[in-house]
Amino acid sequence: MNSNTCPKRLLATTVATLFMVATLFLINGGCGLVSFRNPDFDNAETGEDGQTFVLDDLEAIAADPDLSDDEKRDAFAELGIEDPDLIDALLN
Repeated sequence: MNSNTCPKRLLATTVATLFMVATLFLINGGCGLVSFRNPDFDNAETGEDGQTFVLDDLEAIAADPDLSDDEKRDAFAELGIEDPDLIDALLN
């Protein structure tokens, strides 16, 4: 084995590792170049249960002048929002 072989192998391994780390960073959206969010729901959040909430829909319910607060609470509950503190925050 040549004395230059080991440093070359170490350099090649280091470069390959750095390339893999950079690729994974970009794929996971580390720089915002790649996003796995659904483009149909740009204004959406995902709840703890995995359900997608479109913020525009939540705002529409909260701002609907034809609904009472109880009806708004029921509409939020139908979407799967059960936390009363969250519902209060959405209503205010």
